[in-house]
Amino acid sequence: MNITATPQIIPISWNDYLTRNFDRSIIPWEQYRYSGTGVIEVVGESIQTVEIADALRDRLKAEIKRLGTDWKTYQNSISIEVERSSKQERIPDILVIDGATRRLIGDESRMVTRDMPAPTLAVEVISPSSQKDDLKEKPFEYMERGVGEYVSIDWRAKVVTVWSRTDGKSYNYCQYTKTQSVVLESFPDLGLTVNELIVGS
Repeated sequence: MNITATPQIIPISWNDYLTRNFDRSIIPWEQYRYSGTGVIEVVGESIQTVEIADALRDRLKAEIKRLGTDWKTYQNSISIEVERSSKQERIPDILVIDGATRRLIGDESRMVTRDMPAPTLAVEVISPSSQKDDLKEKPFEYMERGVGEYVSIDWRAKVVTVWSRTDGKSYNYCQYTKTQSVVLESFPDLGLTVNELIVGS
C-alpha cells in the first residue's frame, strides 16, 4: 500500500498496536499501518494498480487450486511484521501464505508476526508515492524476514523485478520487460509475460 509523502505519525507502542489496544474509531485498521514509533495513514491505490493486483490475484488463486496446495492469497489485507532499524508493518498488494500460517494468525489479527513462518510470496504494484520503499527498502526487509519471493511490478516503466530466496541470507534478482515471461519459483508454471501482468498493455 502507499503512504503520503509527509505522513503524520500517531504515537502508539508496538505492543498496543499488535494487541489492538487502541481506539479503532481514531485508528481504523484499513487506513493505517505501523511504522517505527506509531501509525501512519495510507492512501488509496490508483485504478491501474488495483486492476493489476486483481488480475494477478485471480491467476494465483487459479494456480493454487490447480496445484492443490493449502496456500492462501490475500490482497491488501494481511500485513507482515519486519524489522531493520525499527519495527515496520508492511501490507503487500498481494500476499501468499500457507494454511498453517493462516491458522496461526487467527481470526482477530491481520498480521504475519516474526514468530510465524515467513510468507511464500509478496507482491507490490509500484506507485510513485511508494517507489522508494517498494524498490529499495522492502526487498531487504522481506529478505531478512525470510519471505520466499518478492515481486515488484512497475507498470509505468513496464518492468517486473523478482527477488527469489536462494539461501538463508540472499536473493536472486531478475528483471523482466515487455514480452519476457516472468519466472517465479513459487509458481513455475504461471507463464505470464510482463505485458500480460500489466493490465491493458
